Amino acid sequence: MRIGELARATGTTTRALRYYEEHGLLHPERSPNGYRTYPPDAVKVVENIRLLLAAGLTTEDLRLLGTCLRDEVIGGHRCDDPTAKVEVFEQRLAVIQHRIDELTAVRAQLLARLEDLHGRQAVTRSNGCARQVSERKRVKGAKDDQKTFS
Repeated sequence: MRIGELARATGTTTRALRYYEEHGLLHPERSPNGYRTYPPDAVKVVENIRLLLAAGLTTEDLRLLGTCLRDEVIGGHRCDDPTAKVEVFEQRLAVIQHRIDELTAVRAQLLARLEDLHGRQAVTRSNGCARQVSERKRVKGAKDDQKTFS
């Protein structure tokens, strides 16, 4: 399979595939005319690469996973050194959990500020500010009507 075919089969770009190759994640063969050719299991490799990059792993992490990228979403059956792979995943999970904790704290702050703003909005309405605005609109409308009928 050539690079364009692999890109279509995986929903990615040829540039992304070249990037994965540059980082040692894909290993295409070269045909006599210089075209990259990929084995059938390259589809699974690219799917795993994209999944794991989206999960927060780096290309360096993925390079360390080696043969695991060919397995069913890292099933572990063909991994040559499971201990190293476990360490990579544990480190990434710790980073992801830290990021989740940070985002949860930011979310709580935003919710508190939003609640505060809703409270201020209710106080403003009860002080009559909203009523004054609507009365101004009516007065302005009345002036417009007077101009029309004069």
